[in-house]
Amino acid sequence: MANVKIEEKLIAVPSKCRPGTVKEKKWIVVHETGNYDNGAGADNHATYLANLAKRNDTYLSWHYTVDDKKIIRHVPDNEVTWNAGDGTTEGGGNYAGISIEICVNPDSNYSVALENAASLVADLMREHNLPLSSVKQHHDFSTNGKNCPKELRDRGLWNDFVAAVGRYYAKVETEGETVN
Repeated sequence: MANVKIEEKLIAVPSKCRPGTVKEKKWIVVHETGNYDNGAGADNHATYLANLAKRNDTYLSWHYTVDDKKIIRHVPDNEVTWNAGDGTTEGGGNYAGISIEICVNPDSNYSVALENAASLVADLMREHNLPLSSVKQHHDFSTNGKNCPKELRDRGLWNDFVAAVGRYYAKVETEGETVN
């Protein structure tokens, strides 16, 4: 199970942010918020996303925000979100991905946020019967080559992150835990 409890703060449906369209999931798409302001943790991003949905003028959303203290779910896993920069491509990151934003704010512990995200990804792999190869970067889908997740990429930590996901997945397997 994830290192921290998952809070539900679902955004409004229907809206441009959350159309409510259900699609089969093949990927877990990892992002970072790119928001380096103090206080820009999971709660701040949940408020931002809820306000976007209320305004209903932007196609932008994701499933989870993760920081060093919590994980917040904004959209059910089986629904489409607008996160990957690949439009309405069948089988792409938006349609077939479960999207996760990792917070990078300086008043948060980035290493702990990464561990929380790795644990969440392992849980999602189990819940949706996805292999480790399904864990992708936003960069893998972006049509303009966006450098995201920036810190993981720039610091050369992507392989370490995927290895941590694998360890969490294996740990749950050996302990016989199940994901609800």
